[in-house]
Amino acid sequence: GNFRTARELMAQYDPMAFRLFVLQAQYRKPIDFTAEGLEAAENSWKTLKEGLLFGPSFAEKLGWSEPSPEQQLDAEAVNRFRAAMDDDFNSPVALSVLFELAKDLRRERNLLDNRGTTDTAPEVLARQWHTLVHLAQVLGLEAQPDAEGAPAPTSLAPAEIELQIQQRQAARQARNFAEADRIRNELAAQSILLIDQPDGSTHWRASQNL
Repeated sequence: GNFRTARELMAQYDPMAFRLFVLQAQYRKPIDFTAEGLEAAENSWKTLKEGLLFGPSFAEKLGWSEPSPEQQLDAEAVNRFRAAMDDDFNSPVALSVLFELAKDLRRERNLLDNRGTTDTAPEVLARQWHTLVHLAQVLGLEAQPDAEGAPAPTSLAPAEIELQIQQRQAARQARNFAEADRIRNELAAQSILLIDQPDGSTHWRASQNL
């Protein structure tokens, strides 16, 4: 009884998390196969997944154009990744490059969510994201938004969203908080996340279930 089948593991864990678990050990070294290790890999995969989905979440808001990803790669990160893989497939070190990129993008996501803006130039964020996606694909790591429980894509035009935000602002100023909450909830049902700013303004973005 001291074994688990691949079918059982795939039913219990995200396949990408299992792939990440294997990659976190250099191929010549044994892997300590434990439930705790797999759960830690699941948490690590969430960090990478959030970075990999940064582009679909914010490309429109940041006004990204559509150049070839190869023209948008961070040469320093690519060189570090290549050096690690050339060193007898040192995948743990190669993964550390991916995690650095993913954590940087997570910080930028938090700023965009909370402030609606970031001090980092859009082209720099595009380069970081393209680099993360490109290097992750080398290791077979790809992310898709979760289908189960994901909000339906919004059918509202930006002008319609802005109009409803103005109506909500007017309701708040009139201290009609029930109406303001109704508008927020109605937009949330259309996959629109409202982000209230300290100066009283409100930003929005299309939400996405991670």
